[in-house]
Amino acid sequence: MSTSLLYLLVPVGVGVGLYAIRKLREWQWGWVRNSSSLRGKVYIITGANTGLGFETALALASRQATIIMACRNMDRAGDAISRIRQTTQEGELIPLELDLASFESIRKFAEQVKGRFPSFDCLINNAGLAMRTPQYTTEKHEIHYGVNHLGHFLLVDLLKDNIRANGARIVVVSSKMHEKGRIDFEHLGQWMERGPRDRTNNLYNNSKLMNFYFARELYKQGYNVHVLCPGLCHTDFFRDYNPRWYHYVLFSPIVLFFLRSPRQGAQNIIHCATDNVNTEEKNPVTGYFVTNVQQTKSKTKFDEETSERLWKESFKAINA
Repeated sequence: MSTSLLYLLVPVGVGVGLYAIRKLREWQWGWVRNSSSLRGKVYIITGANTGLGFETALALASRQATIIMACRNMDRAGDAISRIRQTTQEGELIPLELDLASFESIRKFAEQVKGRFPSFDCLINNAGLAMRTPQYTTEKHEIHYGVNHLGHFLLVDLLKDNIRANGARIVVVSSKMHEKGRIDFEHLGQWMERGPRDRTNNLYNNSKLMNFYFARELYKQGYNVHVLCPGLCHTDFFRDYNPRWYHYVLFSPIVLFFLRSPRQGAQNIIHCATDNVNTEEKNPVTGYFVTNVQQTKSKTKFDEETSERLWKESFKAINA
């Protein structure tokens, strides 16, 4: 074999190998295979104009569902609808304004839903954020606690009668980062600076743990609730961190082995919204959540006292 041919075959072989590894990872992450019609079903999706919410809306609309797109910015909601319509003409897409950083906006949204769509089938609590600098909600709650947890807590509370009457599903988008979170009741709703040894956003991690505790309490109260981690996805979720092109180069091994497309990450949301079944052994109370389109046991040791106290503190906050 000539040297020049060897120089050609080596990079080709490496490229083929990396491509095969990537495809194997995508297969392991899983895909929703059910494509049955969802005509007549109504899904509410918070943050439906971008990222995972957009892909979820697109997939469910393609299956003829009615989608209430709960979005903070109506112009962006309209752009999202236009993009969905470039792919499918199926389903019905209804944009409604919702700012999870404002109790007033949440209450207004809930009244619109109860007035126009009282018989919805599923509420997907998808919207969330991660910030580097101190930011607060209208009610002066730290933004991760206020939006990722408290905003959805209030939304579910306002729609609880409809949810119970319809037997509607509640989908809670958490994250595997909940395993790194902790509930600090002394500083609940306050901004806390990252320590010198902190490698991740603790406030984000804490809010994702709150999401899981929220789902656990809902399940104990008899709601049909499903909690999930979509995986590390390439969306604009971390736009506040302003990643540069060289970050992707430096972290290319992570990109190859762990970074999912928004469409792939949304499979876990779609599965929870349509097909996932909780059992006596595998449910939020027993510490199970959906990732890779299957039930997975959390490493977190959930504490019942913490679970109940967080519920009480959250309820107090939304009624302050």
